[in-house]
Amino acid sequence: MQIAYPKSFLKLLLIGFALAMLPLLFAFGNAALYLDRLATQSRDTVTQAVQATRASRALVEQITFMERSARQYLVLEDQLLLDNYERAHDKFIDSLQDLHLLPLTSKQKSSLHQLAQQEVALYQDVMQHPTQAISADNIVGKFTELTSKAQNILDENNRQIDRESAILAETAERTQQIMLWQTLTLIPVALLVAIIITFLVAQPIRRMDAAIRKLGEGDYQEPISIDGPGDLRSLGERLDWLRAQLNELDQQKQRFLRNVSHELKTPLTAIREGSELLSDEVGGALTPQQREIAGILRESSLRLQKMIENLLSYTAVQFHAPQLKIEQIALTKLTEEILGDYSLTISSKHINIQRDFFPTDIMGDREKVHSVIDNLVSNAIKYSPQSSNIRISITQQSGHAIIEVHDGGPGVMSADKAKLFDPFYRGDSVYESLVSGSGLGLSIAKEYVDAHGGEIILLPSERGAHFRVSLPLKAVKS
Repeated sequence: MQIAYPKSFLKLLLIGFALAMLPLLFAFGNAALYLDRLATQSRDTVTQAVQATRASRALVEQITFMERSARQYLVLEDQLLLDNYERAHDKFIDSLQDLHLLPLTSKQKSSLHQLAQQEVALYQDVMQHPTQAISADNIVGKFTELTSKAQNILDENNRQIDRESAILAETAERTQQIMLWQTLTLIPVALLVAIIITFLVAQPIRRMDAAIRKLGEGDYQEPISIDGPGDLRSLGERLDWLRAQLNELDQQKQRFLRNVSHELKTPLTAIREGSELLSDEVGGALTPQQREIAGILRESSLRLQKMIENLLSYTAVQFHAPQLKIEQIALTKLTEEILGDYSLTISSKHINIQRDFFPTDIMGDREKVHSVIDNLVSNAIKYSPQSSNIRISITQQSGHAIIEVHDGGPGVMSADKAKLFDPFYRGDSVYESLVSGSGLGLSIAKEYVDAHGGEIILLPSERGAHFRVSLPLKAVKS
């Protein structure tokens, strides 16, 4: 399933940021909504509590004032006292109306209704005096009953306030729990969204990094396709164009090397034959100086021939995987033949060859194994100083033949070890290292060893270069 990316990398980042923030914004908005509801409920509860308390206290106060005015009026029969009683009655009615406007329980409403009826009846009795005889004790008793009922209403309002406060506290606690669970739920969601967006952002970048790494390693075969935002896809197309150009250049280089190698081989053969004829004095006796010149020609032609053969082997390996002609190979005998080819050089440099041979036969390609050992021996002889030692060992270990070549030369510098087996790499050292020359010998040796399913490595050594080749005794299945 192909992911649908936006057209630009910046838009992908903005979308990712928005999606990561969306759960958190939802949590903040929801929390604000709950807090607003809680604040509104708290404000309404406090307002109703204040109003209920104020109106209830007003009832008690007006009843007390009405009682005092009525008792004084019954004794003094002063109209001013009766007017005070009426004003207190009106305020009492107003307080009742204020309480009726509040959200009361049915019990509170019933108590208010009874209080209102008793107060109206008492008011009518007081206003009919002196036409109707009313005793002071009767008035006091009724006002006492009214005060008791008003106090009960006040107490009930206080209890209702306590209940509302408890409900409010419970609501606040429940809101806190809801917000906590929302936070615990939405934070992982936000993290999951962030991880998904990070994956979507990192995936094309990883592919691009892998593609660039392959280009750096010289792998130009696999097309480059970057699935991502539009600008990254465009960059991927440019990388693929670069890959095609590098692939074309690499093929041109291989063709050039192959053609040049073949073209040089013919005249080089003539030069070699001529130098051999001169050395054999076919054209006449040579003076010591002429014999030295002929020897230089012969050695230089041999060296040039080896370089051209390396070029041909390298180009063949690059275009086709090495094809093995499996046969039985006696490694001890093969190594002795190779040492025989270098007998004159060994003798002239007074090099001592230390042999540690265990008779070992393997199944492999004789020509390619010969090239591997020949390369190691020639390098060891070339870079070993006069009157030095070269140790060559052949042993068996865990189903593998182990070939080790340890020379007495300057060895390989640390800067050269990482790219020792890279083609055309030549170490830039203060001394002439093993990777000088064409830079193809060790690279070809590694290709041939890998084709046999073996391994070639450089072992640590205090002095000289110490190479180790491991080849399976039995041929590997290709």
